[in-house]
Amino acid sequence: MRYSIAVRDFKYGSFGLRQEWLYDFLKKGEPFFNDNSLGPRQIEAFIYYLRDSELIDKKKKLTRLYYIVRDLYYREGGNSQTLWGIIWINLCFNVSLYTWWTTLEIGNYCRKELLEKLIVSYGKNNKSIRSGFNSIRETSVKSPIGELLGQGIIDRNSRITREILKAGCNSLPPILILYNLYKLAEKEGIYRIELQDIEDIPLSPQRVFAISTQNLERSLFKSSECESFYKLSIEDRRNYVYLSEDLNSIGILEEYIRRKG
Repeated sequence: MRYSIAVRDFKYGSFGLRQEWLYDFLKKGEPFFNDNSLGPRQIEAFIYYLRDSELIDKKKKLTRLYYIVRDLYYREGGNSQTLWGIIWINLCFNVSLYTWWTTLEIGNYCRKELLEKLIVSYGKNNKSIRSGFNSIRETSVKSPIGELLGQGIIDRNSRITREILKAGCNSLPPILILYNLYKLAEKEGIYRIELQDIEDIPLSPQRVFAISTQNLERSLFKSSECESFYKLSIEDRRNYVYLSEDLNSIGILEEYIRRKG
């Protein structure tokens, strides 16, 4: 599957999203921008990540999602699959570099192979390609997105990292699946969804998390805690998920947090 990468999405320099930056930001909120240990290029890259993760707006003001993610951080800790899953979904939806990553199949990828694939998708061979690779690699190494979400597992014992393993997930929290589906519905206008039909769309939960449709259905339907956010209909022996056009992605997260109390 080929996907074109926009030049604007090589804006992070060589920096990835680092977990310690995010944790410090969640603790401090807006004062973080004047009270941090980041260098000028690091803070510039991190601000881009915060905007693309939808935690701040263009004026660096905190969004509704910031308070949801902060709540998850204090409730579930830094290794919350839901927390990092929300961040990953938004990066994939908002940044063509990370959308491109969703088009890659599960497997081992060496640096040379990934650079070649990036060149094909970008259409040029320049320093932006190497910066983009470094951003993806560092996000995998420096945040739970790599190992917790199976998006880039790297041999930490190797002095020279030669391969990145995209392993994917076997299960996901139901609220994370629904957040992804509502984001997709808002983008594409699709509120009646047969999960098998969307499995090859780059921004489907199957692609975003590299999870099989079977495991996705098992994760979503095994729990009743999020049933009020969708309806399930079995038609012609196929499972159709009906999302409510009266709800939206941020709203279901806020309601989910409220119920957790």
